[in-house]
Amino acid sequence: MDHSPETPASSSASPAPAGRPAPSSRRLIWMRLLALIILALAIALAAWWMNHRPGAPKRAPSEAPAPMVEVVTVSHAANAPTLEGFGRVIADRQTTVSTRVSGQLAPFPEGIEAGREVRENQLLASLDQLDYQLALRQAEADLATAEASLASEKGEQIRAASEYKTFGRNLPAAQKALVLREPQLKSAQAAVESARASRDQAKLNLARTEIRAPYDGLISERLVGEGSDLNAFTDLLTLVATDRFWVRLNLPQADMEWLSTHARNGQGTPVLLSSKAWPDGQHRRGEVWSVLPSLEDNGLLTQVMVAVEDPLALNVSEEARASTPALRIGDVVEATLTPQRTASLIELPISALRSGQQVWVLTEDGHLEKRSVGVRHLGNDTLLVADGLVDGERVITSSLSSVEAGMALRARGDAPTPTPTAKAADDKTTAGDKNATVEKDTATVDKSATVADQNTAAADKNATTTGSDS
Repeated sequence: MDHSPETPASSSASPAPAGRPAPSSRRLIWMRLLALIILALAIALAAWWMNHRPGAPKRAPSEAPAPMVEVVTVSHAANAPTLEGFGRVIADRQTTVSTRVSGQLAPFPEGIEAGREVRENQLLASLDQLDYQLALRQAEADLATAEASLASEKGEQIRAASEYKTFGRNLPAAQKALVLREPQLKSAQAAVESARASRDQAKLNLARTEIRAPYDGLISERLVGEGSDLNAFTDLLTLVATDRFWVRLNLPQADMEWLSTHARNGQGTPVLLSSKAWPDGQHRRGEVWSVLPSLEDNGLLTQVMVAVEDPLALNVSEEARASTPALRIGDVVEATLTPQRTASLIELPISALRSGQQVWVLTEDGHLEKRSVGVRHLGNDTLLVADGLVDGERVITSSLSSVEAGMALRARGDAPTPTPTAKAADDKTTAGDKNATVEKDTATVDKSATVADQNTAAADKNATTTGSDS
């Protein structure tokens, strides 16, 4: 039995030749070398990426679209302004009817009261006529007496002439006139003329006891009552002519160049009259008759007289009267004048006018231009421009909060056009997208380097485990 000590199993392996590394050591060295190479490549790639990494894309701020505005395209045409003003209705003729003689006022005839229409020569009032009838009879009697005296004196004239001829004397002219009774004849003739004048005056006074209308009109007011004892020239009533009323308008002096007057041109500018007191749609028509030489009380406006025929609508048919309002003295009416004189002008809405008599023009390339214009007439809703604009130009009528000459604008209805800044922003956006793709590829390389590092660490760990096992 062999009692020699047992030799370990590992001792049976033949030892590695001296000077040559074991195979496991060589594999470990190659793995470490490979890991170092991969790590070096990853570091080099990371350094290159850090040096060539594109900056974060900066998107240019997008500009707001050009503001949209309302415009009108201008052109010259034969234009005249529509003039507007206010005026007061006054009477053409307004008369206070008075007595010419004294007496007791008889009852007024039927229909003679305020607001009633009367015709020319119609009886308005009368006085008690008895005294004037007696005076006329007395005057007629005196005239008859004077005429009889004249006839008697003429007979004496014949007798005196016969006697003078019989005696055949030649007397001086003065004595001859006395002999022939020439002074007595003249006195009798004068008495007849005086009596005749008294008779005519009595007739006139009797006729004046009847007060008649001087023209067609409307009774405005009765001033006395019947039975009153009146002196001569006592006011009885007021009468207003109804054939025509006037409307006295106040207009700026600058508007006079557009007006035609009936007094000078034969046909005045047409006028349309309206009042808030009339039903909607009702109006009256008139004609500019004349221009007064004086200004209104404040001295700023010119007074224009407008004639309105048949102002109370008394001569229209019954059907038309319902739709024809009547003018009343003292009414304040609104007048719209449509001049027939015209000039080649550009009409614009009042919203187009800016301070300093300027307008804003939208140029063909879509920019604002401030333009000074010559305003010929400035109305409530429109203005007329004489110069400063060319046919076909576009004038801005919209309001803008902030305005600069040359600012970009867009007329309503025009297609928007891209600006150069917006195009550059789009190019930068495309470049940014491309750089983002490069960044994505670089991130993929980084991820591969990380995996290589992980593999190298695993190899080192395996090599360490193998060394321990050896």
